[in-house]
Amino acid sequence: MSLEQIHTGPGFLGLAADAGRSDLHRAHVMLRLALRDAADVEDALAGIAELTALHRITGDYDLVAIVEAPQADRLDALIARITTLRGVRAASASRLLPDRQRPSARAFAAE
Repeated sequence: MSLEQIHTGPGFLGLAADAGRSDLHRAHVMLRLALRDAADVEDALAGIAELTALHRITGDYDLVAIVEAPQADRLDALIARITTLRGVRAASASRLLPDRQRPSARAFAAE
């Protein structure tokens, strides 16, 4: 995946657009980095085919990586791989719920 900088508003500098598919298991992985290793972590993440988005963020974490895999156990392994990259000081992962359990964005906009 090619990383491309996009400015998404105050406090957010996106590195790629979210290209994920709803039929796969997906997660947001929040990463706190050692400052000296930040560029190396970003380069390592860019080499992960299952990465669909990577954003620099403000707050307690430095990056949020959005990843996907065809099976839950492969997603677990991917999250473990990411959280053990050299330069990752802390991590927290949240799985995305399947689309059928959430109202669509259009439903919110229509209200």
